Amino acid sequence: MSYPWCNETKLDVLHASGGESKLIFKTANETAEVYLDGADILSVVCRHGGRKTVIQNHEAHHIVVGEGNAQRDVYHYLKPGGPAPELRLGITKHRGNGTWSSLPHDFELNPELGFEEVFFYLIAGGNQRAIQVGEGVWHDGSAVKAAWFVDDHSFSTIPMGYHPVVGEPGVKVHYVWAYLCKKPSWEKI
Repeated sequence: MSYPWCNETKLDVLHASGGESKLIFKTANETAEVYLDGADILSVVCRHGGRKTVIQNHEAHHIVVGEGNAQRDVYHYLKPGGPAPELRLGITKHRGNGTWSSLPHDFELNPELGFEEVFFYLIAGGNQRAIQVGEGVWHDGSAVKAAWFVDDHSFSTIPMGYHPVVGEPGVKVHYVWAYLCKKPSWEKI
């Protein structure tokens, strides 16, 4: 069974797919296989240049982002200087129910062509539904200002710009994210 998409797949280089607790994020030269364990990442297998690198969940780089009802734990698996030159990947875990992710990184508030990002939602509690906001541009420069419902175990294309997500009352949101870092100024850590 393949995981569904909650919005139109607006990607050029980055491809995302998955089913049965496995996600695959691919470009022409890089692949990341994400193995899920419930609402968490068990491991990530990265392939690039004939090399295979396995990153276990205890090896992820952990940071705390935001504050108040937007505080969350972020775990970076594919980060700068790692096994993938452009592919970045991690998981964000909201700390409470019905909470928001906070504002985007500074570089995302100056939208540019070519940015591609995907979220895969792991949602628990309540009706297992959240709302994704997207205001900015897609990779091709076309504008977006919209909000859409997202369900547990589903993908969304995320624009460069403002893109917080919030769980409905009683709903806890986690999401695996993958994006292409085509220039150093697009690094999130």
